[in-house]
Amino acid sequence: MIENLPPVTNVTLEKRVYNELLRAIVFGKLKPGTKITLTELADQFGVSQMPVRQALKSLEAKKLVHIQKNRRLIIKDLSTNDLDEIFRIRIVLEQMAAEEAVKKCSVETIRRVRKVLNEMNGTEGIEEYIKKNQEFHYTIYKCAGKPVLFEVIQDLWYRVSHYMYLYLIIENVKPHDAYHEKILKGMEDRDAETVARWLKIDLEKAAEELRIQLVKRSVE
Repeated sequence: MIENLPPVTNVTLEKRVYNELLRAIVFGKLKPGTKITLTELADQFGVSQMPVRQALKSLEAKKLVHIQKNRRLIIKDLSTNDLDEIFRIRIVLEQMAAEEAVKKCSVETIRRVRKVLNEMNGTEGIEEYIKKNQEFHYTIYKCAGKPVLFEVIQDLWYRVSHYMYLYLIIENVKPHDAYHEKILKGMEDRDAETVARWLKIDLEKAAEELRIQLVKRSVE
């Protein structure tokens, strides 16, 4: 008989709370700098504090929230130095994943990436655009067959995605997808150098736009 196994009855609930909190952060419903208590979150979700507490621990590990001793949490803000560092790392890691993906992606997967790009070009709302943009990149990176690398990339995306959402909303930006088209063309041609070059340009442009937004926030 196996003994001392942890209970699993609340796993699904904790995961649901985690996903809802992550979504709220990524899509700007909980903005950087927002302060809220554990009790307030539990009341809003209509659950006990335990699944909320566990979800927050996972989000804190991803550097998205900071839990204070008084059970109040803060949605973490970024400095421009943090942003610059994150994007320097992202460029290196995402180029690595994309270059591997060029070698391994099936024709069927590349066609799926083309379909996602077409859907992204046709989106109206910012939230849907960000989802499709993420799907475009993630579908490519997953082809690399490097799960640890992909997990690190994913965590870094989460740390800046809410700023991208707020930037697009506040500035009423109509995104341009020429860079994505170049990346995909490189994938179709199995040209790793082209994919890496345009991916770098895409990320550098995003970093530049978000940096402007952070500077604006700091002087308000």
